[in-house]
Amino acid sequence: MAVVKKKPTQKSKKDISFMQKLRPIFLIIFCLFIVYVYYLSTIDQLLPQIIKIFSALISYAQSIPTSILLIIGYTLIIFYVGFIVGKKA
Repeated sequence: MAVVKKKPTQKSKKDISFMQKLRPIFLIIFCLFIVYVYYLSTIDQLLPQIIKIFSALISYAQSIPTSILLIIGYTLIIFYVGFIVGKKA
């Protein structure tokens, strides 16, 4: 009996979706963020950095309150409509 060897066929390249590309990037950024927070906590600079960031955000929000309120209102309306549609389904 002779053994017939099959030639290896080329496998078609599977398309990688956008989410599959985005997932490792997100995990790397998240891990770097955790390392940065740990570094700040070891040199006792975590709380001052948090206060500095929040004060910058608050001053930015106070400079343009109308647009911030519009974004928050739009987001709440979209989530509420989604909630109502989800309850009906």
